[in-house]
Amino acid sequence: MVLDVRETAEYEFSHIPNSISIPLGELEKRLYELDKEKETYVICRTGNRSDLAAQKLTKKGFTKVINVVPGMSQWTGKRIEVSK
Repeated sequence: MVLDVRETAEYEFSHIPNSISIPLGELEKRLYELDKEKETYVICRTGNRSDLAAQKLTKKGFTKVINVVPGMSQWTGKRIEVSK
């Protein structure tokens, strides 16, 4: 599972296909949407917010949490982009 903790506008602009968008500020109240048993890759733009999110998840009992560094700013894999 890929958890994207960037703001909604950032996610809508470009994101990894099938990732879950939960902005960092909403994470605590939306934990019920996540499966503690799944390996969780947490991503943001540079790795700072995802590091904070990974720490929060670990404190809440998630044991398979990986912070994706350096984040979307350097992501070279497949992504969905919205062009205007």
